[in-house]
Amino acid sequence: MNLFDIAPLLSVIIGALLFIFILFRKTGLGKSKKIRYVLAAIVFLYTFTALDYYITIKYEGQTSYFGLSYLFIHLLGFLLYYFVTLFIKTEINIKKWLTVFSIFTVLRWLFFLPVFEYSSLQEFIVFTKKNRYDELLELEFLITSIINITLFFLAFLRFKKSPVHIKLNNTEKFKYNWINLVLLAFIVLQLAVIIGEVITRVTIENDVTFEIYKSSMQFETLIIALFFFVFTYSIIQFPVFAFTGDFEDLPKITQNKYVKSSLKDASELFNEIDDLVRTKKLYLDFDLKLNTIAESLDKSVHHISQAINQSSGMRFPDYINRFRIDLAKKKLLEPKPDTIYAISLDVGFNSKAAFYTAFKKFTSQTPTEFKKENKNNL
Repeated sequence: MNLFDIAPLLSVIIGALLFIFILFRKTGLGKSKKIRYVLAAIVFLYTFTALDYYITIKYEGQTSYFGLSYLFIHLLGFLLYYFVTLFIKTEINIKKWLTVFSIFTVLRWLFFLPVFEYSSLQEFIVFTKKNRYDELLELEFLITSIINITLFFLAFLRFKKSPVHIKLNNTEKFKYNWINLVLLAFIVLQLAVIIGEVITRVTIENDVTFEIYKSSMQFETLIIALFFFVFTYSIIQFPVFAFTGDFEDLPKITQNKYVKSSLKDASELFNEIDDLVRTKKLYLDFDLKLNTIAESLDKSVHHISQAINQSSGMRFPDYINRFRIDLAKKKLLEPKPDTIYAISLDVGFNSKAAFYTAFKKFTSQTPTEFKKENKNNL
């Protein structure tokens, strides 16, 4: 027995253990349970795929449950993208996304209705080749794969462009770069699946045998087993606190350590922070980090975060963005204001998209809507 023979079962076991590990681990993903559930859902989908392949191989395709996991494979791109937005604490219109993917899911299931009546993989292959249904399947597979790859790539870009709010040490930099590589590996993995599928389909043009599908499933599950162990470990090891600056996102051990330390009055320290940020206009620096304030006041990064969280009721990025938005509102109402993009840069944002997101969060309006409404009032 070689590694390929046990790959499907190995993937199922590793996936199941990772699923339990993610749900019950107390630290590593911040305080949000939602982010833990979404990561668990990603691992579950891949584990379900491995289980599907294992059952199909074990019974040599003579089971009506073959390929069931493929009905849900289109959710991977959305789940990874949503996971990244939760991890870096950015906003998305989740209702809109859920509506689109619910419709897409129903359409896919309707498309596969004709094949539900076949009780084996062999019957399914014969049916698709006889009715030219295989060409439609290839098109559907290509569309679904492109959607997943696109969302994987957007997740990678969103993660890479998201600012971190503390200076990373060498270990944290390594983990950050490693996560970037792992997110890119999602794209490579999906491309490898597409190539493997193409090779399989070309091979069975003249030779309809179960062994061809078996080799493809063994290879894919082996890659999944190795890949997801690395992915989950990397994500959990990188501190989400670096993206949020939220004291509550620190492990409980760290929180307890600093709560019981010399910080007796968070409001007093917060007044020092607030005065420094206002007088020095630190918020104009798009790359402002907690370390900058901590070094200026000779305090720990965790104490600075704790004081901001407890006294302002906001995370560090929201606290800083409040100053930026207040200044942006003044600039928008000047007699001859600059362009919105120029204003976004002037007040400390590094992109127009980040400015729009923050502006709407604080005002419930876009900059254009705010300018139009208030100029009319004036």
